[in-house]
Amino acid sequence: MKKANLAKCLIVVSLLPAVSIAQTVNLTGKTTSKVTAKVVKPDKFEVTDDKGGWFGQGLQMQQVGGWDTPYEVKARLRVLSTSRDFQVRLDEAVQIRHQTKPTQIFRNPSVTLGADGAAAKPLAVGQNASFTNPAPPVAGNDSEGYYNLNVSAYPPEGDFKSTAGTYSGVLSMTFEPVVRAP
Repeated sequence: MKKANLAKCLIVVSLLPAVSIAQTVNLTGKTTSKVTAKVVKPDKFEVTDDKGGWFGQGLQMQQVGGWDTPYEVKARLRVLSTSRDFQVRLDEAVQIRHQTKPTQIFRNPSVTLGADGAAAKPLAVGQNASFTNPAPPVAGNDSEGYYNLNVSAYPPEGDFKSTAGTYSGVLSMTFEPVVRAP
């Protein structure tokens, strides 16, 4: 019993210094501060089709000429950017393969991109092609440019009967804004 009472007394005594040290402190001096903030419009970089969406059904190539002409597809892209300058490159080479005979591949694929009314530039794996959007109509607004994407490739070697079928491939490109130091 004495040990229990002694333990209780030790607990109470150990708490006393913490309670006795606590005291009220009054602070004096400046009690207000001026805070300023600057809201900065975030940079924008969007690539869409010319209507603001994307190609949900993919792009379908067509052969307009004779048997010895390439299959082609054209798509119009819209680039909205705070920085007018941007660069584009292919992530991997375009391969258009027969879906059931993967050894049959379209030959000499070519991908180009050019601004409306300007010459198209070839796109290649690991090599950036530089582009510049037109100046925005109002200073401080984002620039908007329209570009023509062209993909073409020749059909596989062989006659029509041996190469007929459904082919598919992936076009993977990287668009990057070019940001310059202010």
